[in-house]
Amino acid sequence: MNIDFKEIELSDKPVIDHYLSMGHYENSEFSFSNMFIWRYAFNLRFTVIDDFLCVIGRLGDSFHFIFPPLGKDDGPLDQVFHKVMEYYKAQGFPIIVKCVTNPMRKLIDEAMPGFFRYERDRNNDDYIYRTYDLVNLEGRKYHRKRNHINKFLKNYEYTYENIDDSNIEECIKAEIEWMEGKEITQSLQDEKIAIMEALNNFHKLGLKGGALRIDGKIQAFSIGDLLNPEMALIHFEKANTDYHGSYAMINQQFAKNCWEHIPYINREEDMGIPGLRKAKMSYYPVKMIEKYTAYPAKE
Repeated sequence: MNIDFKEIELSDKPVIDHYLSMGHYENSEFSFSNMFIWRYAFNLRFTVIDDFLCVIGRLGDSFHFIFPPLGKDDGPLDQVFHKVMEYYKAQGFPIIVKCVTNPMRKLIDEAMPGFFRYERDRNNDDYIYRTYDLVNLEGRKYHRKRNHINKFLKNYEYTYENIDDSNIEECIKAEIEWMEGKEITQSLQDEKIAIMEALNNFHKLGLKGGALRIDGKIQAFSIGDLLNPEMALIHFEKANTDYHGSYAMINQQFAKNCWEHIPYINREEDMGIPGLRKAKMSYYPVKMIEKYTAYPAKE
C-alpha cells in the first residue's frame, strides 16, 4: 500500500485539530501545538487513512515509533492500524506504539483483542493538577511553596505580564542568555528549538503565556494552551534561578492569570529525571495520565 507521511506544518493545524477534536484527550502528546513545536526533535510525520489521523516519529537514528491512530471511536481502528503496521514492516521498522493511555488501550483491545502486549512507561506519565491548588497553595502540604513565594515577594519588585508582541523578543533573548554557559545536551538543544518554535509562532499556534519582569528584564516565563475544555497544558516553564522563588512564582501567577477558569492543568511528564520528578510531585498531582508502550504480542 502506498502511504505518504508528510512533515507537520502550520497549515496542517485545521486538519489535525479536526481529528483531535473527535476525542477527549488528556495526554500532552495529542495537541497540535505539541506536535508542531517538537516535530524536529521527534521527526514527526502524519497522514490521514480511512478518516483516522496517523502520526509516526523517530527518536535519534533508529528508534521508530507510531502513535495510536486517532478518529471516531466506532471507526475501523483495526484496519487503519494494520495499514500503518504494513507500511512500517515494509520500511524494515519494528512495531512500537507509544503514548497509549488507558482509554486508548481499551479501544485498541476492543478492536484488536490480544494483538498487543503493553509495558508501562512511567517516565512519560503526565502530571495533572487542580488549577485551584496551583493558584491558592492552601494547607500544610503547600507550606514550602508559600515560603518560596513569600521570600520572592520580600526580596524582589516584579510585574506579571501576558506574553504578546511587546515582549516575545525579550523572552527569546532570555532563553538564549540562560542557555549560555550550560553544557548543551541533545535534550537541551531540542528544548531550545521547541521553545523558539513556540515563541516565533505564538499567535498562529493559539498559545498563551505569562512572564515575570524583575529589574527591568524578563526573568521567568511560562507557555501553554488549552488541551481540552477542562484542561490546560503547560508546554514550558523557564526561570532565572538567580532569583530565589522565581519558578514557584511563575507557576502560581500563570495559573492564576491565564487558567483560573479551567479546572485542571497538565504539566506534562518528568522524563525519568529524579529532580524533575521530585519537583512535579511536590505540587501534589490529583492524578497521573498513565502511558504504555505497545508491541505485537506474537513477536
